Amino acid sequence: MVGTRPECLKLASVAKALRLHDGIASLLINSGQHRAMVERTLAQHDLAADATAAQCESGSLSATLQRLRVAIRSCLRDAAATMAVAQGDTSTAYATALAARDLGLPLAHVEAGLRTNHPLRPFPEEHFRRRIARLADLHLAPTASAERNLRAEGIAPSRIHRAGQTSIDLLRDTVQSPCAESELPALPATPHLIVLTLHRRENYGRGLDVVCAAVLDLLAARPDVGVLCPVHPNPTVGARIRQHLSAHPRIVLTEPLDFRPFITLLARATLAITDSGGIQEEAPYLGTPILIARENTERPESLALGSANLVAVDAPSIVAAACHLLDASRPSALPFDASAPYGDGRAGTRIAEHLVAFHQGIVMDGAPALLPLTA
Repeated sequence: MVGTRPECLKLASVAKALRLHDGIASLLINSGQHRAMVERTLAQHDLAADATAAQCESGSLSATLQRLRVAIRSCLRDAAATMAVAQGDTSTAYATALAARDLGLPLAHVEAGLRTNHPLRPFPEEHFRRRIARLADLHLAPTASAERNLRAEGIAPSRIHRAGQTSIDLLRDTVQSPCAESELPALPATPHLIVLTLHRRENYGRGLDVVCAAVLDLLAARPDVGVLCPVHPNPTVGARIRQHLSAHPRIVLTEPLDFRPFITLLARATLAITDSGGIQEEAPYLGTPILIARENTERPESLALGSANLVAVDAPSIVAAACHLLDASRPSALPFDASAPYGDGRAGTRIAEHLVAFHQGIVMDGAPALLPLTA
């Protein structure tokens, strides 16, 4: 089940790996949360949705969840699904978990076990992933800390499998085949490039204002710095970013970038300032330091590596931390091997094997026999 761009990116390698398994019927469903963006992103990775739920209109979070739940439940019922797969902590993921419960279907959760130090922050992501954990039958953890979190919450070890982070699968392929110069946007002619991404609900309003003010203060203090900011399509985010940053000559605002050009530019950047979860995983493999503009993170591995710094959403703090990192030595890039905390870039294959084994009742975790898989 996919409903957002990150879900497409993180399930692409799983979907492709599942289709290599004979005897397993998998169905890739577009939930309708961000319908057009999902179609575009899947196409870029040689995938297409097998079914699409009704278009999900914008509205309150609770109303969106209810519409998604009903639409996904209908898709699962129409497909005669015998299992559902949700990824991450989005509205689509939580609605899929609820729809699976409604229908009595077993649920597998990809990227299970991420946790912050607060049960409701960031909201709603932390709330969703903790609730999904109570509903899931199979937990596919990306990291050792995620596995520990699930065990600490009483999840049976036989239902948990650490497989690595699926975003690293795409990253590995992209690093081996970066974009040509002609495919990239024009950049500021400065020695240092900062990639800026903002979209989290926790930074709506004042948080966006503060981070944008910090970026302008940083540019005033550092004429050697330029900024590239792909603007999130959410109008609540985009309008505010454009209001603050569109007039500055060393800031380039673009529409959301496809994965390959974005990763190519992130690899070139001296620094990233972000509230994204995915970038916290990807940047360490590129040797790009990051400032996380949030009060906490569910990815402590990046902090432990020293390649990420959690900074308060406070303009002077952001400027000071950014100046320090701009002048510091670049960290070494993580290797794509088993020593890396987010894995070696082959998580999709492992996850597909666990899904098939769980579904077919292979003696791996004592699961009962289950019928063909729908994801």
